[in-house]
Amino acid sequence: MTERRVELPVGPDEAYQRLLKAAAGTGKVEESSDAARYVVCKARYGLNPVRVRISVLSSATGDSSVIEFGGRGQDVWGVASRKVIDSIIQRL
Repeated sequence: MTERRVELPVGPDEAYQRLLKAAAGTGKVEESSDAARYVVCKARYGLNPVRVRISVLSSATGDSSVIEFGGRGQDVWGVASRKVIDSIIQRL
């Protein structure tokens, strides 16, 4: 499993809306929750299917957001999940 954290200089609500667009642009949004602010996205990297669960959290100050990524793919080295997470981050 590949994990990563990214901080955005926007509030959690705006970060969640950006995340929905970025996930939809990268793959298929399988599940999402406005109340819990999480998205489950399924994408492909080459022949490998990858499922990424992404959560938006408020930072300590409240004026920025922390986004946590957890990706799981079928390759041994985790390259596919890292590449899909990189693609979502670039779209943010």
